[in-house]
Amino acid sequence: LLAKEHALNVLVELKPCYYWFFTGIAGVGLGSIYYHSDPSNDTLLWDRLPMSIAFMSFFCIILGEYVSIKMAKSLSYPLLLVGAGSVLYWWLGEKQGHGDLRIYGLVQYLPLLLMPVILLIYPAKFSHGNRYWVFYGLYGLAKVFEIADLPIYQLLGFISGHSLKHLAAAAGCAVFLSQLITRKAH
Repeated sequence: LLAKEHALNVLVELKPCYYWFFTGIAGVGLGSIYYHSDPSNDTLLWDRLPMSIAFMSFFCIILGEYVSIKMAKSLSYPLLLVGAGSVLYWWLGEKQGHGDLRIYGLVQYLPLLLMPVILLIYPAKFSHGNRYWVFYGLYGLAKVFEIADLPIYQLLGFISGHSLKHLAAAAGCAVFLSQLITRKAH
């Protein structure tokens, strides 16, 4: 992914969280292709599952970089299991005819509500912490594009909000990766 001369500026104790995040993002790409090639709840499972892994691992990265490395390490695998479990719970419910997205909603949105509070209250361990706000803003923009899918398509006529959602989310991930490359420890 990166040229050999680039070293990522990460907390060594949280390396699994960074790996899980980027593995989740790669999985989202593959899962999204799979889902869009044959939309169904069975293929949506493979889109949402890596998203939950990315959400939970990113939240642990924020916890570790701002609040407590020990807390992030101890919560990382339980949160990854909760994330994956929320998707499986929804999918198995759909198989029974009553899928429930409430736990998945918590997995996706609770970290988004907590992260700005964490970024405002706790000091950064690295430079370029402002890029987390850019990442956060691009993800928020992606959610707006998702909600306004049809009106955006009707307005523009050549691209949907859903397509723009994917581009905004990918741009956010690129911002995060560039931050890992350029930042320095305080």
